[in-house]
Amino acid sequence: MDKAEPRNVGIKLLIKNGKKKFRIAENLSFYSKKDYKKAEKKYIKTCVLGGRC
Repeated sequence: MDKAEPRNVGIKLLIKNGKKKFRIAENLSFYSKKDYKKAEKKYIKTCVLGGRC
């Protein structure tokens, strides 16, 4: 075994893809920095991890 992959690779990919989907011009111009982080986190929790997209 040369390289051991971490166990959470799949979840990290889901989060990365969720952030990419949320990062559109409409959301970037609408939210302040603080609110953007909150909204992004909520989107990832409900849509990506919860499977309710």
